[in-house]
Amino acid sequence: MDLNYQVFTSISKNWWSASLVPVACGWFIGNSYKPRKDYENKKQPKFHPPASAFGPAWTLLYLTMGYASHLAYKADPLMITNASRNGSILYIAQLAANFAWMPLFYGLAKPKLALADLGILTGLVGWLAKTWWPLAPTASKWLIPYLAWLGYAGYLNLGYCLLN
Repeated sequence: MDLNYQVFTSISKNWWSASLVPVACGWFIGNSYKPRKDYENKKQPKFHPPASAFGPAWTLLYLTMGYASHLAYKADPLMITNASRNGSILYIAQLAANFAWMPLFYGLAKPKLALADLGILTGLVGWLAKTWWPLAPTASKWLIPYLAWLGYAGYLNLGYCLLN
C-alpha cells in the first residue's frame, strides 16, 4: 500500500475523523497566521465579510469536505477504481493547497502568490468533484459549497490584489 492510500484511508475511514482532521488542521493554521496589523488599513473589495465570518465558514467547509471524503471512501474502501485512487490523491493535494493559502497571504504577505494558490486549489477541487462523480455522486455534491466559497474567496483575493 502506498503512503497516499494509508493517509487517505486513515483519515476518511470514519465520518468523524474525516470531518475533524481538516477542521483541526484548518484551526491550527488559522490560528498560526493572523492578518498583519496593516491589513485592516488596506482597501477591501465590495462584499468583504467581517473577519468573524471566516472561522465559522471555514469550519463548515472543512466539515463538508471531510464528510465528502468519507462518502468517497465508503464507495470503494479498497481503492480498486481509478476514481478512488485518483480522488484520494486529489483530496490530499487540495488539502495541501488549501492549507498553504494562509501562510502565503498572511505569513509571507504575498497576496498574488496566494491568488495563484487559490486558482490551483479551485482547479483541484473541481477536478476532485469530477473524479468522484462516477464513484460517489453525493461526495461530489458535498463539494459544491466549497467550490462556491472558493469562487468568492478568489473574488476577495483578486480584489485585494487590484486595490492595494
